[in-house]
Formats: sequence, C-alpha cells, structure tokens
Amino acid sequence: MSFASRFGQALQRSLDRLRSETARIMRMEVESAQHHTNAQRLYQFTTPQDLTQIATGSDSDIGGLSRCHFSLEKETKPDGSTHTFGRFYGSLSSQVPRGSSLEKSGYAAFRNKSRPTLFSTEAWDTSYHPYLALRVRRRVPGPASSTSATEAASSDVSLRAALHAGDQAGPAVPRAVQALGLSYAGIPARAPEPPLFFVNIQTDGPVTTDLYQHRLFLDEQQGNAWQTITIPLDSFVLTNTGVVSESQVSMLREKVLTVGISVLMDPPLLPRDQEVPETPSPIPNALRRVDTAGPAAVRGSKRDRTLSFELDIAGVWVVASPSDAQALKEGM
Repeated sequence: MSFASRFGQALQRSLDRLRSETARIMRMEVESAQHHTNAQRLYQFTTPQDLTQIATGSDSDIGGLSRCHFSLEKETKPDGSTHTFGRFYGSLSSQVPRGSSLEKSGYAAFRNKSRPTLFSTEAWDTSYHPYLALRVRRRVPGPASSTSATEAASSDVSLRAALHAGDQAGPAVPRAVQALGLSYAGIPARAPEPPLFFVNIQTDGPVTTDLYQHRLFLDEQQGNAWQTITIPLDSFVLTNTGVVSESQVSMLREKVLTVGISVLMDPPLLPRDQEVPETPSPIPNALRRVDTAGPAAVRGSKRDRTLSFELDIAGVWVVASPSDAQALKEGM
C-alpha cells in the first residue's frame, strides 16, 4: 500500500471521528451512544471490504513451515437466507527447518489491522462492556470430551474461585492456569490436544509485544455447530512473547487496539519458579511451569507434527452480560 493510500485512509478516519464527535456534542451527549447499548460490535464479516481490515501471520514469516489463510465464505440457511462469515484455516508445523534461527515453531494468527489517524491510532473503548463475545464454529471438531458442557462450566467456576482468577492483582500463575488451560503440578491441562485456539487483545500500552490472552474453549459436544463464546475481559492474562508475565497489569480497556485469534501447537509458558500464597483450597501451593508438548522440536527433524486447522468466525463484540451475547445468536 502506497503512502498516499495510507494517508488517505488515516485522513478519512480522522474526519469520521471528528464528524461523530461533533454530532455527539451537538446532541449534548456526555458519552457516546454506543456506550449505552448492550452490545458493541468490534468487527463482523459481511463484505469483501471487511477482509481488507484483517492481518494474518504465522511462523512462516520468520522461517517456519506453518501456513494460514483468511477468506470470506457464504452459506445458505435452512430458511433460504444467506450467512456470510470469515474462515481462518491452514496448517501448523512444529518442524524447525535446518539452518533456521527459529527455536520453536507451530503458530498462526489473525487480528484486525491497526487504524491510524492523523493524530493517533483509533482504539475501542470497552470500559462499559465487561465481556468479549465471539461467534465461531470449528468445522472439524476435536475429539468429544467425556465431560458435559454443564460439568465443564461448573468445574471452571470452581477452579476460578480456588485459584483467585478473578483477582486482577492476584498471582500470575494461578490466573494463567485457569485462563489458558495449562497443566501444573501434575494436574493435566484442560483440552491439551493441539491445535489450541487463543483469543488475543492488544491495548495502547508502552510495550508493543504485550498481549492479553485467554483460551478459546469450544464445546466439542456441539460438533460443527455455531457457538457464542463469552469471556470476561478481566479474566485475560498478560503475556509477552509467549510467556506469562510475572507482573500482571490490568487491561487498559479504554484503549483496545486489536482483537484476534491465534492457533498454537503449544500453549504459552508459565514464568519459572513462581509460587502462590497459601490458600484454604486443595490446589497445590507451588505451581511451577510444566511443558505439556514433550521435547522441543529438533532443527531439521523429519518426525515433527503437522496439523490442519479450520475455524469459522462471524464476528467479535463486547457485551454487557452473557445474556446479551446470546441475543447476538438470535439476531444472526
């Protein structure tokens, strides 16, 4: 894209923002009208223009063998209407090519592109909506779990309470174990079989490599049906270059720059030798990093894994409550 094109897009965003703010002032609104709705759309896939706002990447950008693509798809519903959505697909390879500087491979991702204006970068203010909602479908479902969706939800709530995952200032490891589905102290990870999907949020912070992450836990009992996944924004865990940050900082929800999904062979790593304070729960006190994927890939190896992945996504919203997320389902 040429400089003139980028400048034109930045100018248009600046004018749109100025026009919106001027209209709000003329109506004497204290806050933007979107703050008072039950759901705020971040992005949705309905036209080819929507695809131009998406960026993709994988370890192939730095010498790996994973590949990913993002396309616009359309299907006909039973009532004869059509439904348009995005399709994120490709393959993951844990092989590290001979002569490559990579230490580890096996990831791919997409996110919305940053939206620069003439004076700053446009961001979403999600402070009025505490939940992220995603409408997704996995065309090739993973192995069916022996645990029902209700039992899994109950277990998830119990684990969150035991590990103080709702405490925004709490220890990094307990929060990460719950949010990312990691293994610890001999207790197996939740849904450990790759490919593993994660939701990633980047805010307007001083460290550009910081990401807030949460596992995208799909209900395998629903097979290849569409699902509305709702995640509390306060449950996201701060990571940096694939490692959970020891110092967890609250998400700057007033300035969310990008939201996307990554697919990985291996989950993020826990910080080494982190301990949790004593609690009355049966959770072990010392939670240490446990690598779940076996030995690291050997450079030039012919026996590394290659996995295909495919995920459909209709859109991403922030909502006021989980019930508001279900209303999105009814409206699609």
